Amino acid sequence: STTMASSYGYVAALLSCIAFGSFAVPIKGKAANSVSIDPLVMQTYKTGVCFLTSWLVLLLGEPFIFTPWGLLSGLFWVPGGTAGIAAVRTAGLAVSQGTWSTLKIMVAFVWGIFVFSEHVLSRLNATMAIFLMMIGLWGMSFFSSPNRVAEDEENSLVESLLSNDNAELDCDKENEEDIDAPQEETKWIHRLNKRQIGLLCAVIDGLWGGSILVPMHFARSSAEGLGYVISFAIGATLVLILMWIIRFSYHLAREQSLVDAKNQLPGLHFQVMWLPGGIAGLLWSIGNISSMLSVVNLGEGVGYSIVQAQMLVAGLWGILYYREIRGARTIAAWFSCACVTIAGILFLSHEHVKSRH
Repeated sequence: STTMASSYGYVAALLSCIAFGSFAVPIKGKAANSVSIDPLVMQTYKTGVCFLTSWLVLLLGEPFIFTPWGLLSGLFWVPGGTAGIAAVRTAGLAVSQGTWSTLKIMVAFVWGIFVFSEHVLSRLNATMAIFLMMIGLWGMSFFSSPNRVAEDEENSLVESLLSNDNAELDCDKENEEDIDAPQEETKWIHRLNKRQIGLLCAVIDGLWGGSILVPMHFARSSAEGLGYVISFAIGATLVLILMWIIRFSYHLAREQSLVDAKNQLPGLHFQVMWLPGGIAGLLWSIGNISSMLSVVNLGEGVGYSIVQAQMLVAGLWGILYYREIRGARTIAAWFSCACVTIAGILFLSHEHVKSRH
């Protein structure tokens, strides 16, 4: 029934919020910091686990279905997810998730209500609810600015992307002239501080990655929800491979040597990262599957918007675990904005429920 479908949608959205709000915790963990994990490497762990767990839907009775629309979803997710990881690593968990969640709400709402014409009781009221959520999330993000940066996180994103541990150890005087050239090319990037780079990456994740489930709407009905999981995972894996090829080609063009280009690629640090990387990937996969079910039952505009309340969970991790938010007044302000976000969610949910009667 319609009521039961809506209930499933809200339960799935809640589970997605918890999983999405927690998946980034290992990204800032001691293991990741100890090897200064590269964003694309962490995205590789996420995508790998996503691919492996996607086949479990076959055990739930879902037939094997592949739709090329999964490739487009992968194109939205993998680059956006990589930027999101870079944001967490450089700007902090709470502020990054707050930034991209705010933008994803806007993107999902535009797609759902104004492109797909999903039914709500009142577009005006639904828009007001979304605006309320965005204001609350923006406030939470604003008050999530880390008060201090850990010593082991001082490396900039640019250093992570353009070099690796091996390259730094092998650098000698003969290579100084070669290294000076790319530094000149990227000088404008170094004018941005660590936090600004992180926020820029969060914006990219929000605007680009906010459309990852849009292609599912164009797939045939049998490829929605759990039926879309395998297509999504295959598409994401192919896009990830393409990104590694592009990165290798970039180094090959610079080094003019296959061996040197390979050495420039970041290490997977498997012995250190298999567990935190696997946990991050598993949590993200749970959140992704749940968000698909939420979108199927509630729509893109309502379902995926509610999923972005993941910021509430991420913010609590930032406050209680990482101590990114300090001071009684700042924490009180954060919780006030959280209440505004929750009010927006309830307002939006009310519009959806009433529209079904």
